[in-house]
Amino acid sequence: MKKLLIAGVFGFGLVLSGCSTIPVTADVAKPVPDNRIHAQSYFNKQSPDQARVTFLRDKGFTGSGCSHDIYANNEKIFSIRSNEKAVIFLKPDYYIFRLETGGGMCPNIATSQETELKPNAEAEYRILLPSDMNLRLTRIK
Repeated sequence: MKKLLIAGVFGFGLVLSGCSTIPVTADVAKPVPDNRIHAQSYFNKQSPDQARVTFLRDKGFTGSGCSHDIYANNEKIFSIRSNEKAVIFLKPDYYIFRLETGGGMCPNIATSQETELKPNAEAEYRILLPSDMNLRLTRIK
């Protein structure tokens, strides 16, 4: 009985570790398609001092059926899915990026990050769902 319990706990741990999403890089992730872009103006550089902000969503089975919505200062910019990227351009300023998911079979989850973007800055964010199942928006650059 003790061996069976230990094997069950070990197996459960393996299953959980297999539920994490896998990081992608900007050169392999697919761009968010136009039909999920809600504010097209953010995708075009309009002045030379604008900051470039890249969002990369991990790939993997966990959460792959859900779209995640990205907001900048409460304006919905785009919806991103597994193994996708979006590159937006923002004027130098203070921003709150919010990531929301929900609808269908997906739970309603929101998380956010604050940042101060300097002229010509480059920032990169990773959207991930680790084995603890807590959706994260993490700055990686």
